[in-house]
Amino acid sequence: MDRLFKCFYVDLDIFPDFFFHNVLIDMNDNVLIFWENVKKEIKLQNTTQEWVAHNSGISFNTFQGWISKGIYPRVNEAIRIAVSLNTSVEFLVNGAVQNNKKSVEIICEHLPKIQEHLDQIKEAVKNLQ
Repeated sequence: MDRLFKCFYVDLDIFPDFFFHNVLIDMNDNVLIFWENVKKEIKLQNTTQEWVAHNSGISFNTFQGWISKGIYPRVNEAIRIAVSLNTSVEFLVNGAVQNNKKSVEIICEHLPKIQEHLDQIKEAVKNLQ
């Protein structure tokens, strides 16, 4: 067990101070982008931070604190925020809109077969009664 931990030991003194400074700046920028995208979606959807917090199961004070302090929510909370805003976490994190065209095409392609199976199941259930 000790050996495992020794493998991952890193002497932080070998990294220049600017390394950590740049990492922290990048993380802060990403957090700001996340919350800016949340705010844009709130405005676009003509809703409020309070509504999103409540709908996400997060206290409004906590929600506002994250925004004002530039803190990322936990993953499960980010997912609930994204769901409340009818968007993806990916969009909130980087502003990218996922292209689902291929997925939608595949689903549309399989819908007739799915409907056929559902009809067969309904018929089978009806015959059991």
